[in-house]
Amino acid sequence: MLKRDNRDFKESLANILSNKTSLFLFLSITVTSVAIYPFIIPHISHPTMIYHIIIHIISFDVALFLTTISFVSYKKTRSKKILLTGLSFGFLLFTELLYLLQSSNLLGTFYIPLIEVEFPHLLLLLMLGLFAAGVLRLERK
Repeated sequence: MLKRDNRDFKESLANILSNKTSLFLFLSITVTSVAIYPFIIPHISHPTMIYHIIIHIISFDVALFLTTISFVSYKKTRSKKILLTGLSFGFLLFTELLYLLQSSNLLGTFYIPLIEVEFPHLLLLLMLGLFAAGVLRLERK
């Protein structure tokens, strides 16, 4: 009985991962459900702040979707281009998480000493570099 339930779960998960619309809907509902209490509810009476936070939640959700799709594609193809692209979207995901925490005042601005650059800006530069490497990389056959 347990093996059958496990097989059904794996089949359901495979269906969600193969259908991009279902995956995006599942991730959107999950991210929104988790983000409502700590990020949205405390700032519901501040219209300008709530819009800023909602934009970062949407950006986080899109970055999570792109990261997931990239790593599912990498698992199927084993292409280094897809891996670099997936890593770049992973850095975008982490950057959006930091911006979400900063915009909701749960995390202050984190500057890197000596160069006086915000850490998320450095992550965005790394993300762009990985994305460019993934797009420009030539596959050898």
